[in-house]
Amino acid sequence: MSRASMDGAPGWPGLDGKAELEYDTALMRKVAEELELHLGPLKGAAHDEGYTTGSLKSVQVNGGLTERELGSWPQASAFAKSVGMIPDPGGVASLEQGNAALRHVYQLFMTRYEEAIKAIRANADEYDRADPHRGNGADA
Repeated sequence: MSRASMDGAPGWPGLDGKAELEYDTALMRKVAEELELHLGPLKGAAHDEGYTTGSLKSVQVNGGLTERELGSWPQASAFAKSVGMIPDPGGVASLEQGNAALRHVYQLFMTRYEEAIKAIRANADEYDRADPHRGNGADA
């Protein structure tokens, strides 16, 4: 029974047995591998050869953006005080709140980045389990 015949909605390609699903688990794994290559530097030291690296540690150590780095003209000053601002009960933005929020958001980015890599691999594994005869990338 196709999806269309169950509820009147159009069929979903691949679920009604009429369309071939297009996927390549080897390519999915290659994408995960390439993403992982870029993860290393993001997890590395705060400094490399005298430069800040953009790693999580670097943001935690050097990520405190202030008017000194951004400028003291009105818009830059306001931005410096509100970058990633975590509102306090009084609704007052502070540089410390902005810096803490920037570090927190960067940590969330790193966590989601790692989760995306795991999800791509998990999807490739699931496709291989669902269609083991296709043989286009199973590592196991």
